[in-house]
Amino acid sequence: MGLTVQVWRTALPHGNDVQVAVRPWAINLLLNGEAPSFTFDPLGRLHAAFVGGVNYRRSLDNRVLSKWAEMTRGGRRRQRRWLDPGEAKALVDAAYSLARQTAAQAGLAPPAVRAALHRLGQWDWEALEANARRFAQIYTPVGILPPDQYLALVLQATHGCSHNACTFCTFYRGIPFRIKTPEEFRQHTRDVVDFFGPALAMRRSIFLGDANALVIPMPRLSALWDVLAEALGGDEQGTLTGVERGSTGGPPVAHGGEILGAAGGRGLGLPVFAFVDAFHVERKSAADWQALAARGLRRVYIGMESGHDPLLRWLNKPGDAQDVLDAVRQLKAAGLQVSVIVMLGVGGERYAAGHVEDTVRLLNAMPLGRGDIVYFSDFVQHPEAPYAQLAAEAGVQPLDEAAVRRQELAIRRGFVPRDPRIPPQFSRYAIEEFIY
Repeated sequence: MGLTVQVWRTALPHGNDVQVAVRPWAINLLLNGEAPSFTFDPLGRLHAAFVGGVNYRRSLDNRVLSKWAEMTRGGRRRQRRWLDPGEAKALVDAAYSLARQTAAQAGLAPPAVRAALHRLGQWDWEALEANARRFAQIYTPVGILPPDQYLALVLQATHGCSHNACTFCTFYRGIPFRIKTPEEFRQHTRDVVDFFGPALAMRRSIFLGDANALVIPMPRLSALWDVLAEALGGDEQGTLTGVERGSTGGPPVAHGGEILGAAGGRGLGLPVFAFVDAFHVERKSAADWQALAARGLRRVYIGMESGHDPLLRWLNKPGDAQDVLDAVRQLKAAGLQVSVIVMLGVGGERYAAGHVEDTVRLLNAMPLGRGDIVYFSDFVQHPEAPYAQLAAEAGVQPLDEAAVRRQELAIRRGFVPRDPRIPPQFSRYAIEEFIY
């Protein structure tokens, strides 16, 4: 099956025009050629919307995040807000009301369009709530992903974080760290594939969770990788090559004459991505990392936060700047891409100068190039995190927005790529916009 897109238009009773676009990875409804617009996954669950100049994203646990831009004295600024349940339900109701109106006019539409509208007709707020309860039975909370992995298929080989003591982090509080057995991971993977079904076509990669799943000792990690290859399609070496099963692990699923396998007909390649803390990289040999790269591991993400050791100690990060440098060198030597995450504004005024200077020095010592990413994540202080009390006791004053942006600019300007022809990518990482 090729990457076919079926587009169909019709007029609604009150003079509005609606366009339906059916793609292997999404169903789109567009009103009057521009907006409102709604995007659904191939199973029919609302995924995103654009209404009244505001972008909306719905999570699989049925929450909705709104994002828009406002003009301020400092220029155009991005805003975000989680909708309350009543607002979220109103958005969902509007999306499926449009779908029902469109379906009522679709008697002469192509079969693929009619089938897609039929799938949309199976959903409403109550059905999405029930689906969210099923999601909660399969996953522990998905705390965070890197921005380039927001459309990954998360598979939780572990729960929680093996360190879970950084003073600024609350993502995994109350979740004891645990590594799944192969049997548990096999069942989890089956449940995930069944939950997504044809909507796997929307997922671009596998993210091996949770916080630092690559700390799993190599023999146990290899066994879990075998489960991945078995469940999601792999060659004789266990390299993940694609998803060939339907929503129950069997043949592709038929919907109204339209064949939609779990890969949506795309023959998905499924590279693997994961977090690791720098302190644990050296616990695997160079041969171990090369073996993981050969089996589909593409990029490893390290929350380095800073290159300034006094700040790292104050944050209770495991390891130091040299550990981060050694980790990046080892991963790059194994043929892997890396991403290092720099936290802007953390440590406030007290650590600001050392944070910038030592972070630039550390980044410049790394063999970063094409395919690598340096993320800038603005520090967000959570009242329930130990950081808040420690900062108050130590008299650490937070940086304002302008000072945070100056930090970012200084680090960007101070970085000198090893090869200017193939520099790493620099990008923002707004953790408040994460939604899965």
